[in-house]
Amino acid sequence: MRAAILGASGLVGQELVDRLLAEEAYSEVHVLVRRPIRRFHPKLEEWVIDFDRVTEIELPVVDHVYCALGTTIKQAGSQDAFRLVDYTYPVELGRELLDLGATRFALISALGAHPNAKTFYNRVKGDTENGLRVLGYDALLIFRPSLLLGERDEFRLGEQAAAKISTVLRPLLKRSAIAPIEAGQVAAAMIHETLHAPPGITIIESKQMQS
Repeated sequence: MRAAILGASGLVGQELVDRLLAEEAYSEVHVLVRRPIRRFHPKLEEWVIDFDRVTEIELPVVDHVYCALGTTIKQAGSQDAFRLVDYTYPVELGRELLDLGATRFALISALGAHPNAKTFYNRVKGDTENGLRVLGYDALLIFRPSLLLGERDEFRLGEQAAAKISTVLRPLLKRSAIAPIEAGQVAAAMIHETLHAPPGITIIESKQMQS
């Protein structure tokens, strides 16, 4: 089978690249990125694309799509720019790749995602989930992790501070739904569920990924 990764340069995206290249079920791994990730592997094909023109450009034909696209409002610069990355890009690419033959879509969403959530971040994540639900994939896998732990290429002050606090409190939070989770655990859960989940919509909460 063939897999595509959207957001291969991020925290979970990098884990997905490593794990999908090692996964025997996939003969090809296509990464859709803004800039080269400079990885070389016989199974890996890199597509440097303009995410604002996905309806106009050539895209790979794949079976499964793994979406790890995401940013912060601070990085994006505005709420509109944040929504473009976290909602528009996943939904538009999901639609285009479905039309090319993809059957399964795995999305990293967020703990508490809902269109009517109190925070803008979680409302956008909820909108993205709904935008993908209506596309008609044979299987849609939605993963809602808590705070992600791991080494990022870019510095995020708020997340770094939260991660340090969470590390100290981790023994107390171990059984909690809000316990922080390693990026590798999320990537592993995404691959397992995408390969084995039944057709339809499956939602995997953070605590389930740690069990």
